[in-house]
Amino acid sequence: MNHTELGTYIQRERERDLAYLQNVATLEQIPPTLANFRLRRAPDGSCYTPDQAARVLIVGGAFVDVTLGLDHVPTVGGDSYAKELNVGIGGCALNVAHILKQLAIPMELKVPVGNGPYASIVDKQLRADGYTPLIESNEHDCGYCLCLVDRNGERTFVVVPGVENYLQKEWMQDIALENTDLIYISGFDITEGNGEVYLEHYANKRADTVVFFDAGARVDFITQESWQRLLSLTPILHLNRLELSLITGIIELEEALQKLESMSDSLVILSLDAQGCLLSYHGERYHHRITPVQVVDATGAGDSHTAGIIAGLASGMTLPHAIELGSMFSAQAVTMLGARLNFANAQAMQAKLRQVKA
Repeated sequence: MNHTELGTYIQRERERDLAYLQNVATLEQIPPTLANFRLRRAPDGSCYTPDQAARVLIVGGAFVDVTLGLDHVPTVGGDSYAKELNVGIGGCALNVAHILKQLAIPMELKVPVGNGPYASIVDKQLRADGYTPLIESNEHDCGYCLCLVDRNGERTFVVVPGVENYLQKEWMQDIALENTDLIYISGFDITEGNGEVYLEHYANKRADTVVFFDAGARVDFITQESWQRLLSLTPILHLNRLELSLITGIIELEEALQKLESMSDSLVILSLDAQGCLLSYHGERYHHRITPVQVVDATGAGDSHTAGIIAGLASGMTLPHAIELGSMFSAQAVTMLGARLNFANAQAMQAKLRQVKA
C-alpha cells in the first residue's frame, strides 16, 4: 500500500479514532512515574533549569522551501492554478533548531551545505542566523522542497534531495558527544545509507544522553539495520498517525500502538493534529486534548510540536508540561505561512518558558 492509499484509509479511520479517544485517560490522569518524568543531570541527578538547560545536538539537512497555495492538489493527469506564498529555507532539523535558538536553549547544529544555486541560498540564510561552522561539500547542491498547501491548510511535499542524502562519516568526526544531553534525530535524515552513518556515531553517546526521534513521512525508507540501531538507543518516539501505520503496517490505532510496543520499550508521543496528542507507554494511553485553531498552513507543525517538547524537557519541565508547550507551539505554527515558527518577541517567549512550572 503506497502513502496515498494509506493516507486515505487513515482518513476513513478518523471516526473510529475519535470514539477510541473518548475512552482513553487524559494527560491529567497520568501516573506519578510519568507525571514526574524529566531530564536529569548525571551523575548527581539534579534537574535542568531554563538558566542551566540541557545541551541539544542537531545534525540534519536543510532545503530551499517554496510554498504554493492552491484550492486542491490535482489528481494524476490533472491541473491546478497555484499562488506562491512563501520562499525560505527549511528541513525538519533546521526548523527545530530555529525554535530552540530563539528560546536560548544550548545547542549545537550541523548542516551539510553543498555547492550550487540552492546551496548558496541555504548558506546565506544559515550564516545570517548565526549558525557556524557548517559541514561543507562541493559534490552536490542542497535540496529543494515544493510544498503544496490546499484550502484546508493541509500540505503535500515534493522533494528534490540534495547533499543531505550523501552523508559522509568524516563529517561526523568533529561532533563530540560527551557534552550532549539530548540528541535530536529526524527520520528524514536516517533513510537508506545515511542511517548507518548517523547511528554508528550516536552509539558512542553517554549512557544518560536522551535520544528524541521525530519519525517523518519517509520513515518506511529507513533500513532494518538502522531501525535496530535506533531502537537500541531507547529513544523517545515522536510520530503522527500516518507514520505510525507506516512503521507498523497496521491502520487500526490501538493495534498499531501495541505492535509498536512489541518493537520498542520507548515512550511514544503520537501527534493527532486537531485532536491533540496521545502519550503511550507500557500499555497505557493518555490523551492530551487541545482547543483547535484555524489552520492557515500546517507545514512545520510537527517540527514545532517537537521543538516545544524538547525545549520544555531541556529546561527542566516535567513531561506533561513539555507536551503542553509543544502543543502551544504547534498551534502557533499552523496559523502562519511557511515551516519556520518565528516568535514576535523571543525574549518574551523565553520569559514565558521560565514561568511554566517544572
